[in-house]
Amino acid sequence: MNPLMLPPAPKDVGRLSNVFSSALASIGVTATNSLRLPQVNHSLVILIDGLGYENLKSAQGCARFLNSSPTESIRCEFPSTTATSLTGLATGTRVAEHGVLGYSVYDRSKGLAMNLLNGWANQSEAREYKRIPSLSEAVTSALVRVIGPAVYQDSGFTELTMAGADYLGEDDISERLARARKIATGKSLTYLYIPELDQLAHRFGVESQNWLNELEAIDGLIAKFALDLPAGFGVLVTADHGVIDVPSSGQVMLDDFEWYQSAVEYTAGDPRCNFIYLRAEASLDALREHLHKYFGTDAFICTVAELKASGWADWTSAAARPMAPDLVIIWQSKMVGYDRRFAKVSHLKMIGQHGAISDTETRIPLIRLGSY
Repeated sequence: MNPLMLPPAPKDVGRLSNVFSSALASIGVTATNSLRLPQVNHSLVILIDGLGYENLKSAQGCARFLNSSPTESIRCEFPSTTATSLTGLATGTRVAEHGVLGYSVYDRSKGLAMNLLNGWANQSEAREYKRIPSLSEAVTSALVRVIGPAVYQDSGFTELTMAGADYLGEDDISERLARARKIATGKSLTYLYIPELDQLAHRFGVESQNWLNELEAIDGLIAKFALDLPAGFGVLVTADHGVIDVPSSGQVMLDDFEWYQSAVEYTAGDPRCNFIYLRAEASLDALREHLHKYFGTDAFICTVAELKASGWADWTSAAARPMAPDLVIIWQSKMVGYDRRFAKVSHLKMIGQHGAISDTETRIPLIRLGSY
């Protein structure tokens, strides 16, 4: 049977990167308004981590307000993972410019694995890695604020994506929304981050009652928040990726294969999108032949050049190339790949997964409320 061929990327891949810049433009900041938002006094961008468009539509009964609001489907970047998506959102660029390729990468020059989401030792390390300033750093004519869990306030990833913004730590979602309404004065933009839904998805899955209960609670809070918004207050609700549940039977242990271990120096990325870094003496063609033989009908096995040619991602730029892998395994259906030499034990227990190119993982909602 012939191996799967990587399909061309949909035209709206990476449109999430237009959201923050359009919101800034809507409050009078010189920025690209690709979403054609009307002018407002205050803009609020609510990002619900892991709430894909298809996840939302599949839970109509638990998210009545969000599903009844004007909603369009856009797409995140590839891979469909938080580190890449939020950096694109925060910089208004794609990976060729911002250089955050995925959840984790491998620096061959240092022999160092790097977790680009929550593995930063400090903010200085994140600043050193940063390829391009975030939009919040460039704004001088308006106030930009971030409201999220207090634990992220001084994190490296916050420095990477939202440097220059005033960070207001609130651990309860209802308190985040209350704070967002309270501070909406003057020409300003607030970014409100909700990670709780994604955390439950990884642990229990998007079909679990735990996840559905949390979605229902978030939906109710946003519905209440949207009542009687003052004039000139625009709200966008979006996400960074969707989630697909993968059973344990869909787990592939790549390190079970001797030919894989002998050829691969490091495996990074996400379980749904493995980044493969070869040993210096290894043959790319030989490894690819093995991967096609065993997984060619279950996954796309592709090179950096093929990702670029198909329009999914450009990792050939100066910003991205130093961390780019030799091969990528993009899993289809309900499958994931692990290399237990490097994967955390906790990751093997995850049910909700993302990172690949399915519609469920890449399509995200864009909901306009208030003066939008």
